[in-house]
Amino acid sequence: MSTDPRLERLLDFFRALGPTAVAFSGGVDSSLTLWAAATALRDKALGVSIRSEFICGAERERAERMAAFLGRGAGARVAVRSVSVLACERLRHNPEDRCYLCKQLVLAEVRAEATAAFGPAARMADGTNADDDPARPGLRALAEAGAVSPLAACGLTKRDVRELARLVGLPNAEDPSNSCLATRVPTGAELTFARLTAIEGMERAARDQGLEDLRARLVPAKNGDAVRLQVRPAQMLLARSLARQLEERAHFIGFTHFELGERT
Repeated sequence: MSTDPRLERLLDFFRALGPTAVAFSGGVDSSLTLWAAATALRDKALGVSIRSEFICGAERERAERMAAFLGRGAGARVAVRSVSVLACERLRHNPEDRCYLCKQLVLAEVRAEATAAFGPAARMADGTNADDDPARPGLRALAEAGAVSPLAACGLTKRDVRELARLVGLPNAEDPSNSCLATRVPTGAELTFARLTAIEGMERAARDQGLEDLRARLVPAKNGDAVRLQVRPAQMLLARSLARQLEERAHFIGFTHFELGERT
C-alpha cells in the first residue's frame, strides 16, 4: 500500500487518541474511520453498529458485509446493538431536532460498548468528514457526548475519503451516500413503523427494477400517504418506462398516489 500523508495523519490521530469505539454504519466514511482505528490501535479499537427502525434491511446487510471485510483485512471488531428509536415519544413526533434526538440514543449505545470494552476513559468517534454541514443537528449530540470526528479533524473531505478508501481497498469506496428512512418523512409527520416499512418496500421494489441511488419520499395526504420516488436524472428515462409497474407496487404497498421526480 502506498504511503499517503493524509492516511498517515489519520492513523496518527488514532494513535494519539487511544482506545476508541467507532459508530459504524457500513458507509464509506465510517468504514474508513474504523479501518484507520483498527490499523492504528489493533485490539484497542471497536466498531459499534446500531440497529433501529430507521435503518433499512439493505443498510444492515451492507454493514454486516463491511464488518466482515474489515475483520478479515484490518482485524476490526464490530459489536451490534439494537435500539428502538420509535420507543422515544419525542422522536415519533418527528420534530426539527429529530437527528439530534436519534444521535443521542445511538451514542448512548456506543458509549455503553466503549465502556464495557475499554473502561470509562475510552473515546468515541464517528465518520463525519470535513465537507459535512457544521449545522447538522447530530453534530451537537456528538459534541455533548464528547465524541470526536477524526476525518473532519484531519481535514479529510468527501473526495479525500473516497480516494483513501480506494487506496486501502475498501469495497464500498464508490457506494453512493445514503440516509436513514426517517429522512424520507417530512418534519412534523408522525414516524411510525408502518410508514417506515412502506418507504423501505417502495425503495426495494424500485431497486429490484434496476434503479439506483434513489429516495422514496412520503407525502402525507388527506386520504392517506402518497409517495414521490426521486431518481437521478440519468435514470429518469428508465424510471418513466417502469412507471406503471412502480405505481402498481406503490398501491399494493398502501400508498394512495405515486409520482416520479428527479433527485438532484
